[in-house]
Amino acid sequence: MVLLNYLSIFHNYEMSKTVCKNENNRGKIQIMADIVDLCKAGIRKTHIMYKGNLSYEQINRYLYELLEKELIIQNLDDGVLTYRATEKGRSFLQYYNLMLSILDENVINTAPPISKLA
Repeated sequence: MVLLNYLSIFHNYEMSKTVCKNENNRGKIQIMADIVDLCKAGIRKTHIMYKGNLSYEQINRYLYELLEKELIIQNLDDGVLTYRATEKGRSFLQYYNLMLSILDENVINTAPPISKLA
């Protein structure tokens, strides 16, 4: 009996760690939006990597995808390769921020849904 209680407590503790861990991780869209946001003024790959808190493999994968989707472009400025957000990328950021603001709204509807139909 004691073993079962211990296992259930341990299992619940592990589950709560997993849930918290997932809440703290950024998703693909959020990372892409962060990178496009960093690229608004033009930035080098290493600066994106450090400011975006991404590994070398991650930054290469995301930059490739963002370039392919034409959300950012590469520029060669004075022999230095930089990345800039395109107009399409800026539009993506506007829609992304709009989506976040809609999801973050704290509107509480106190009227029951049935009364609206009557």
